[in-house]
Amino acid sequence: MQIHLHVGTIVSYYSYTLPLGEARPGSYKSGIPPFPPHFPRISPIEGTIPVDFTMAIISEALILVWSHLPAILVTLALFHFTRNYFKPGVTSIPGPLLAKLTNFWRFIDVANGRAEVTLYNLHQKHGDYVRLGPNVVSVRNLDALKTIYGINKGYQKTSFYSVQQQLAKGRPTPTLFTTTDEVFHAAIKRPISSAYSMSTLTEFEPFVDKTIHTLFGKLDEVVAEAKVCDIAAWLQYYAFDVIGELTFSKPLGFLEKGNDIDGIIVALEHMLDYSGKIGQMPWLDYIFIKNPLKSLFGGGSTGAVARFARARLDERLNQKSTSPVANKQKDFLDRFLEARNEHPNIVNDNQVFSYTISNMNAGSDTTAISLRAILYYTLKNPRASMRLQQELTVALEENRISVPVSWKQSQEQLPYLDAVIKEALRLHPAVGLMLERVVPAEGLQLPDGGPFLPAGTIVGANPWIVHRSHIFGEDVESFVPERWLKMDTESETSFQDRKQKMMRATFTFGAGPRTCIGKNVSLLEIYKLIPSLFLRYKIEFNDPSAEWEIVNSWFVRQKNMDVRLTHNSQAIAGS
Repeated sequence: MQIHLHVGTIVSYYSYTLPLGEARPGSYKSGIPPFPPHFPRISPIEGTIPVDFTMAIISEALILVWSHLPAILVTLALFHFTRNYFKPGVTSIPGPLLAKLTNFWRFIDVANGRAEVTLYNLHQKHGDYVRLGPNVVSVRNLDALKTIYGINKGYQKTSFYSVQQQLAKGRPTPTLFTTTDEVFHAAIKRPISSAYSMSTLTEFEPFVDKTIHTLFGKLDEVVAEAKVCDIAAWLQYYAFDVIGELTFSKPLGFLEKGNDIDGIIVALEHMLDYSGKIGQMPWLDYIFIKNPLKSLFGGGSTGAVARFARARLDERLNQKSTSPVANKQKDFLDRFLEARNEHPNIVNDNQVFSYTISNMNAGSDTTAISLRAILYYTLKNPRASMRLQQELTVALEENRISVPVSWKQSQEQLPYLDAVIKEALRLHPAVGLMLERVVPAEGLQLPDGGPFLPAGTIVGANPWIVHRSHIFGEDVESFVPERWLKMDTESETSFQDRKQKMMRATFTFGAGPRTCIGKNVSLLEIYKLIPSLFLRYKIEFNDPSAEWEIVNSWFVRQKNMDVRLTHNSQAIAGS
């Protein structure tokens, strides 16, 4: 039966005062005719509307919506964008127009691969505060950053980090780095924090020395064959194998094979590319990767890094249950398993697995990026390279250092090396996007004339921006290691004060309670390899005029660093 309804007719019948379904007598006074014979009746007993009547209303409504769909969509879009633009608290903060309307602006900017350049230019134009999204503010003001990244300030990580949680058997695995739960983070960090202290890590030096010798063996082959060396790749292989040694007492095999193992490097790069972009609009992650339907229908695989870590963990658990190794030097996995035994209510096998993933992810790529930056800027600046080489040569001649250089020697005997490393990490921090935090319930009053930001606003700083602050002096775009050394006209007190201010403004490893737990691991690898590398080899770019290639997809990766190597005979004799 086809029924044509009109709103006025329906209202008239529903305002009719007789019992439901009862028609008026022929002499009606209201002017409302009785129900026509074909009109669907409502049962006076059940009081329910028949299905055909309900469907007729739905059909009429759908036709009405469909006929006006373009107008409805335009209206909804205008409402959405207007609400975004006039978001309370951030309306007065300058930024790109499109960024004020939608986070899609951030998505596109990150997808272009040089978001740190875009943001630097925006801060140069607008000052300390730049609006990067409807509810996102980039902060350069150092006083504001003390609050945002301060201890016990209540600023939690955003869902940007949840996107980076890798899947294991189809389920996200929160780690020390990716969890947004501060209580959970504190709970799982406490049992293992001592394992990452520098006093503990110096016990790991033999692991690092072993990996350095393996690297030198491979580079010696390059020297013997007079080949061009892709040093960027070898530095990453070194970083991965060190993490393997420190975590599992065995290298991952990158140096030995001289290429990617099980597609781990490619998988990590894809993960970074994905996380950087999707992290700007995190809800997309529940469509592409963490879609519940994928798990429901058998999707949601385990990532390459997670597979490798799981295999090594299972090997160790089986080994301990069958034939434990006597007098074995402790690695990270041993310490994680000790934490499991000492804190069973907090650390279980799954948490041990999560710890190993954290080491693999955060401890390899960022260190490789830092090593490349140090090498690149030193080689591109002959004056700095010459001064560093002189410091190393004299120290070796005077038997104050060895090859490989020890951690203690690097800290006590090589001040210019320290300045070179600090300056390179200032100019090229591994992290190239904003370290996002959520403003807590009390809100945030931005200093120096900034507005009050309500709870829920996303704020944070990009290390690339903070590291170019006036606190670092002049020529912040130039590689000047001397800024980290005492000037002739400067008193020791003034120098220490200036240096401490620069250190507090250094975000290479993050800031506050969520500072990277692997910071000391990375520094140990860096301070041992860089001087050892310059002592053993004379390093020159294959094409001195060539520039490296950079892509920022969360971590700022580099390539195109072909070099030629020759031996330093003095260092060879002393090693």
